[in-house]
Amino acid sequence: MSTAEAESNNFVLWTSAASSLTLLSLYYVFNVAQKPKIYASNKLKAFLIEHVPILNEKYWPTWYNWEGRLQSLMGLFQRISDSQLLPYTREIVTLHDGGELALDCLEPTDPRTTAENDDRLIIFLLPGLTSCSQTSYVKSLVLAVTKVGATAYVLNNRGLGGVALKTPRTYCATKYEDVMEVIAHLKQKHPKEKMIAIGTSLGGMVLSQYLIGHPVEAKENFFAAMMISICWDPLAGTRSLETPFVNKYIVNYTLTSNLTELAVKHRDVLQRRDCWDFDKVLSSKTLREFDTNFTAPQFGYADVLDYYKDGMVAKRVHHFSIPVFALNAVDDPLIPGDYLPMKEAELEGSNLALIVTERGGHLGFLEGVLPVKKPFHYMERVVMDILVAVQSHGDDLKI
Repeated sequence: MSTAEAESNNFVLWTSAASSLTLLSLYYVFNVAQKPKIYASNKLKAFLIEHVPILNEKYWPTWYNWEGRLQSLMGLFQRISDSQLLPYTREIVTLHDGGELALDCLEPTDPRTTAENDDRLIIFLLPGLTSCSQTSYVKSLVLAVTKVGATAYVLNNRGLGGVALKTPRTYCATKYEDVMEVIAHLKQKHPKEKMIAIGTSLGGMVLSQYLIGHPVEAKENFFAAMMISICWDPLAGTRSLETPFVNKYIVNYTLTSNLTELAVKHRDVLQRRDCWDFDKVLSSKTLREFDTNFTAPQFGYADVLDYYKDGMVAKRVHHFSIPVFALNAVDDPLIPGDYLPMKEAELEGSNLALIVTERGGHLGFLEGVLPVKKPFHYMERVVMDILVAVQSHGDDLKI
């Protein structure tokens, strides 16, 4: 090949690469990076637009992994390292049936951000499926909470957070008796302070069930609530997770493996009950199989569909008695955008404000140019802005 031909080929390659990069950049700028959409009643929408500035800006996902499943995966690795443990104060809460769980607390470290007395916010955080207070995204949310001067309390569900399982009962998306006991405990400790609950993924589902089941009590206990990446429709979410290839064989399998590992860890205690075949439990390969073999029989459901139907909250959000701010992404593999309660949120008198981004995945919502760890991404910044708005303009939210 002559020098002229080689230079010509190189020119074609460089031109093609430059054209591809330009097209990719244009696609990112005009299709990936978008302002979030807000579905809410006029009152809540006005509150968010006026007092939460981040919602008036574009969300710029990480350019190198903006796809939902990548966001979901990398969200666990691009926040806080597993070795960086937060210095919680731990309290063991003994439940009415003899079970135990850990309630971890972190106070604000900067006295300049701490509100005085009755103005201080108490945040009750309910983590996702097998997460605990030292899970990466939970730690980043706790740091976001304390950064704005609020005190964070994190619920560690039974058998999680290093606490031994005392009774043959775990937790699920629909039963909230443990949560009610912890809330009562917190109200005793902080009878005058303003409380806000934040539920992520499964924690948001449990919190929703409580808000729907006890609207009067919820209004007495909480000023507002937040939900992040909640699965509003478990049937739709399960179908999405069973879609080949990545959803079923990577996302679904990983979530199920985490649950079966937890069952193995507490097998000696759990086998005191005779409501399941433990060999079937441990052979589960999907969330549906695990819930069929373990969750549904444990909590008295006729079958897994009965459990999933009970867990559906999308059509019951009109029971929310306090302002609920929810953040979901359209590309969340656990709850696709088509199944978000957008219409319900916009009904007159609705107390749900649904914030929807095109990208972000499940508890991902990553942003930034470089692939480095940092505690605060879009999800944390939204939480901080909403908490500051509630602290400063709470009177605008009173129902």
